Amino acid sequence: MKQTKKKRKDFLLILIGQIISLFGNTILRFSLSMKVLDQTGSVAIFGGILALSMIPTILLSAFGGILADRVNKRNVMVILDGLTSLSIVIFAVVFHFTGSILSIAIIMMILSVIQAFYQPSVQSSIPLLVEEKKLMVANGLVIQVNALANLIGPIVGGILYGFFGMEPIVYVSAICFFLSAVMEIFIRIPNVFAQKKEGILATIKNDLGDAVYFLKNKQRELLKLLFLIAGINLVLSAMIMVGLPYLIKIFLGLSNQLYGFAEAAMGIGSILGGLCAGWAVKKIEFKRSYVFLIAAGITILPMAIAVISNQMVWLSYGIILVSVMLIMCFATLFSVYGQTIIQKLTPVNMLGKLSSVVTVISMCALPIGQSIYGVIFNRLGNQSFFILLMVGIVSVTIGMASKSVVKRLVIKS
Repeated sequence: MKQTKKKRKDFLLILIGQIISLFGNTILRFSLSMKVLDQTGSVAIFGGILALSMIPTILLSAFGGILADRVNKRNVMVILDGLTSLSIVIFAVVFHFTGSILSIAIIMMILSVIQAFYQPSVQSSIPLLVEEKKLMVANGLVIQVNALANLIGPIVGGILYGFFGMEPIVYVSAICFFLSAVMEIFIRIPNVFAQKKEGILATIKNDLGDAVYFLKNKQRELLKLLFLIAGINLVLSAMIMVGLPYLIKIFLGLSNQLYGFAEAAMGIGSILGGLCAGWAVKKIEFKRSYVFLIAAGITILPMAIAVISNQMVWLSYGIILVSVMLIMCFATLFSVYGQTIIQKLTPVNMLGKLSSVVTVISMCALPIGQSIYGVIFNRLGNQSFFILLMVGIVSVTIGMASKSVVKRLVIKS
């Protein structure tokens, strides 16, 4: 009982640390993105920088997973949050004197590199601190924490950015990461390390090989599901990340603060999805979880209708808010199901490396989509209705294609 209470306290500390660091991360990325869009006025440059900032996370997440399986996860979190804080302070000084868009691109890439090593340690810690029967609820809480940061961050970021500009936000973000690092010092995570028998290069090769072998030969349906999720990221997620600021700031001509509320609407959707996860798992089996992907695709269609014209600005804005909120709600529900079954099907000593490979496969299409949508909206933004219509149709098709995959995945599990 005492050990259970201790683990519960450690899990709570992880949640609180995540709230603080994710809030800092959210307001920082919001302000950096707005600065790029305001200073350049180009959706193509905006999408290109977003895409570049994703590449290090995708390429290095596998190495982050290997690190998480072989060293103390708590130490990884503490060091990387501290390093993030220091990097942000250095960026603030450089940008103050140069005002360079290049410096924004560089700090976003640095943050992406750190995230690649940080996130696998967090994800692989959860099953070590939570009983299996409570894993679904725990994953829902982690997602809700992320959603809470995505709810509050854009609202605060939009207000601060609108009144004071980017620089004060940068310092607030640095403080958040420092506080998170201090809090994480007090976390105790059970050490379950993979055995080290070779040099580092051989270890990396073998660990990645083990994860890929596990997916290809023991959980092939899971591998198929990851590629379907990559398709959703290419078509739907990338469009939201690039298209939403374009539609609100340029197409509708609204303010940074109102764009912040749109980002917050996505956070509300994620929170609703996390809150509904406990209810959904009792009513909807995993083999039917594909309905959430289909629902997310369908929900893009009202958003398409809303941007046929920019003459009814506030009506269009309201429909966009509701649409993105529902999209995130359905996407979050599917994420809770997916993350839980991955953790249940994965041996404990492979959680870090497999979660990182999952990230690589599922996220690899995102920067490609961001780059493509940057060009599309830059050149064809006045045809936004047709862009969103095609996104909705393709997303629904991918959701329907996932039906047989999730059913076979459950049968094998």
